[in-house]
Amino acid sequence: MTKYFAFIAGYNFDLTLKIEKITYHFGIDITLTLLLFDMIKPIIYVKSEVKSINKERIFSKRLCLTYLVLSGVLCHVQPVSAQDKNSVIDLPLDQLVNVDVVSASRFKQKSSEAPSAVEVLTADQIRNYGWRTLADALNSIRGLYIRNDRNYTYVGNRGFSRPGDYNARMLVMIDGRRMNETIFDSGFIAEEFMLDMNLIERIEYIPGSGSSVYGANALLGVVNVITKNGRNFDGLRLAGEAGSLDTFRGRATYGKKWNNGAELLINGSHFNSHGNDKLFFPEYNEPSTNNGVAQDIDQERSTRGFGKFSFGDLTVHAGYISRLKRIPTASFGAIFNDKGNYSVDAQGYVDADYVTQINPDLGMEVRGFHHWYDYHAISPYSLNSVTLKEEPPLARIESNEGADARWWGGEIKFTGTQFKNHKWISGLEVQYDQRQHFFSYFVNHRTASDFSTQNNGWRVGLYAQDEFRITDNLLLNVGVRMDHHHLINNLQFNPRIGLIWDITPSFTAKLLYGSAFRAPNVLEHDLNINALASEEHIKSYEAVAEWYPGGGVKLLGTLFLNDLTKILQTNQDFDFVNTGKFETLGFELGAEKRWDNGRQLKFSWTYNNTRDLGADFPGWATDSPRNMVKVHYTEPLFNDKLNLGFEEIFIDQRRTFSDNIAPGYHLFNINLAVTKPIYGFQASLGIYNVFDQHFKIIPSPDFKQDVLSSDGRTARFRLEYGF
Repeated sequence: MTKYFAFIAGYNFDLTLKIEKITYHFGIDITLTLLLFDMIKPIIYVKSEVKSINKERIFSKRLCLTYLVLSGVLCHVQPVSAQDKNSVIDLPLDQLVNVDVVSASRFKQKSSEAPSAVEVLTADQIRNYGWRTLADALNSIRGLYIRNDRNYTYVGNRGFSRPGDYNARMLVMIDGRRMNETIFDSGFIAEEFMLDMNLIERIEYIPGSGSSVYGANALLGVVNVITKNGRNFDGLRLAGEAGSLDTFRGRATYGKKWNNGAELLINGSHFNSHGNDKLFFPEYNEPSTNNGVAQDIDQERSTRGFGKFSFGDLTVHAGYISRLKRIPTASFGAIFNDKGNYSVDAQGYVDADYVTQINPDLGMEVRGFHHWYDYHAISPYSLNSVTLKEEPPLARIESNEGADARWWGGEIKFTGTQFKNHKWISGLEVQYDQRQHFFSYFVNHRTASDFSTQNNGWRVGLYAQDEFRITDNLLLNVGVRMDHHHLINNLQFNPRIGLIWDITPSFTAKLLYGSAFRAPNVLEHDLNINALASEEHIKSYEAVAEWYPGGGVKLLGTLFLNDLTKILQTNQDFDFVNTGKFETLGFELGAEKRWDNGRQLKFSWTYNNTRDLGADFPGWATDSPRNMVKVHYTEPLFNDKLNLGFEEIFIDQRRTFSDNIAPGYHLFNINLAVTKPIYGFQASLGIYNVFDQHFKIIPSPDFKQDVLSSDGRTARFRLEYGF
């Protein structure tokens, strides 16, 4: 299959006429879209003169139609009153592209000064693009790509992906609190994630290694989801959603801030989806397995609750999620088309956070938390496949697999500015894994594969970081962390250093280095018979250039090298051994433009070459797309009462575990949202995968299928009423 990319370029002309008290703003964008086969060739515009256009390229009719629609909405005439124009946005344009972030250094700083190429997604973007889950939002970020194996959802990072790793190599946080559970180290990002999307104020993504400030699991990146406050709702809101595949969601949210400063946010929701009635898997296309059709086994449902209360310097968070998913893929050798195949995950936490300023130069944060995680799954097997003996063909047994975990701990952190040109942080994190219990056995049939394990122990991390302004335009950020983890023998020492140079007031260059580790999870640690699993390591190097020329424009370029060693893999004895070695070399290009009226255009291209150096024949790593191209555009309509959002994501071809090629694909989404309440009502309509592409994703080697087909076109309608 020929691979191709979408590319948008254009020029904007503005004309403003003032007639009496009304200002008419005429915006005309000349937009050109080319589909370039096999490679991307730059198209350079100087004023309105096109320097180079290859007219002999062949266009895809469906994608050309898409961008003709995009080009059409770019040409508009919109009356804006003088008062409305000034109130369309809350911040100057340049502050919208050079935003404040807190996750890179654990204190607030401009993204241009952070020791990372930070990406920030806002609540407005969540609304404008109709992202239904955290996974949808992450899929929009440069360098990330999402896949779903019809049980869990996974994220790949800059070409590195180990299907079935449950996102253990990425740290997922809510308001700075670690959410990865302690059995599989799962970082949940889809319907199994704890938050509804309406609760999210912004999402901060920190690419690269982050163990110097966050410890284990921050191997490939950090996702920090920052929640809204009660004042953002100021009352009760009820919402309902209905969509394709018999999908429904109901939600109630209450938020309030009182005159004494107390603030409360409470949210509860329930989600239910029937899923696909019939899913065809050609690997099971035999009469004995329903001719490869899994029927009515794609259901999913979840129930969520979240609360947040703050008064003075104290904030208390609490969250809960319970989610059930039926599994149609017959993974791990289960019986095909059996409705008794499902998994259930439940997770909850309580967190108390006290932040105070001891004096003008010294701040303190003290935090305590308690988390729990419960999991169980039922998988049906034939007795033949379990005993490897000739048994009656209808003999059926069930595997019962489960886990329960409890952990608690705390953190104390100090932030100081006592020394001239220095801003430092230092902290201590303590976590006690009180119970890490996992079990697996066959119901009413004892076998040698029955398994049960119990663990407990301490995790302790001590970290320090200093931001030193050497000169007015030169910043040095140095951090180091030491970790003890009860599942590994050695102390972990991980430094990070970033040199940040403001070459001009609008152009910044960064040189970054960091290392990180991931300890084996409970199964990787305890399932081994002939081997001992130890920690994984990464060393990451990155050069970043950021240009803020003004007018709401941001341009970004990065070069990165990731060196991953001691990656855990299974050997012929099914032990987990640290034999994996991978190297990733690549670059990213990004451009973003924001207009006064709220319009936004965003483009990113990630190229990487990820090589599996630990394989018998070193070469292209599995599930590693070399190119990822993403385009996002939003257009406010009718004086900003509506917003039309377009999202185009291209993911390149990938190598499967059977050494086949999964073709590249385009994912195109459209969302129309009411941005200002009409008689208290707000609504949105999203159409996802508009071109109905059943693109292929790569599951783990525990599946009989080499690739899995994704769902085609779906739609969702949401209606919300505020009291």
